[in-house]
Amino acid sequence: MSDLKTILCMLFMAAILLVISGCVQTDDASVYEQENQTFEEGQTGLSLQEGYTISQVNAAIDLMAETGKLAFPEFRKNNSEWFHNDFYIFVWRTDGIRVVYPPDLSGEGQDMSELEDFNGKPIGRIFIETALSEDGEGWVDYYWPKPGETGPSMKHTFIKRTSIGNETYLVGSGFYVDE
Repeated sequence: MSDLKTILCMLFMAAILLVISGCVQTDDASVYEQENQTFEEGQTGLSLQEGYTISQVNAAIDLMAETGKLAFPEFRKNNSEWFHNDFYIFVWRTDGIRVVYPPDLSGEGQDMSELEDFNGKPIGRIFIETALSEDGEGWVDYYWPKPGETGPSMKHTFIKRTSIGNETYLVGSGFYVDE
């Protein structure tokens, strides 16, 4: 009987080591593997959705650094890495003018600095303050309707500051949180 206990204990320890080393993943990872995305090192403690969102915002900023404003049309292409399902990259100037907004191109050019969420939270000002903060980045939580819905859902959005020439922008993306 003690041999059986020893074997079971060793199998249990091996399983724990595989999980800790990252050799075994949860089914949630398959969503992001399908996107063929990789996460940047050092993003420990983040959910897969947070890691994906941060990596996409950083990749968008990298593209902006390489191509300047020529990146903006790329962010608007539906069924691309930048805009698919309810995921999209958006870009504002830090004066609140929305520059890129793939879900509704007619909303581009509008001043969003006074934008409020479903509950009156001043998310326009918070997005700008987050981008202009010392860190230049951060997460903002608010209530916003999912595409095709009228009722609010919690949305978790990552905002990060960048510049092209002498113009400062905030680049963001988010995801809905199932509460």
